Amino acid sequence: MLVLISLAIVGALVAMQSKSEGPTAAAVTQQEAQALVAASAQNFAQVGEALQAAYAESGTYVGAQLPVGSGVTLAQATATSYCLETSASGTLVHENGPGGSPAAGPC
Repeated sequence: MLVLISLAIVGALVAMQSKSEGPTAAAVTQQEAQALVAASAQNFAQVGEALQAAYAESGTYVGAQLPVGSGVTLAQATATSYCLETSASGTLVHENGPGGSPAAGPC
């Protein structure tokens, strides 16, 4: 009987610890999201330069061509703004521009 009580206590302690330190813990999930956004920022920065050059040439972002192989798509474009999307480790990340910051999710 004492062994069963001990096992139950140990099981409860392990379950509580896994919620705060396991792969689904809020802190871990937040750190993963921040890492995806940071990784995407590099791709968006390179594409942003190409978009600014296109804007300087034509006065609009509509119809702008992105560098081949960038892994970034121009999801939305108007005369004065755009939204870029990319997939980082299977998670969709977007950036509204110009001057935006990467954020998880679609445009």
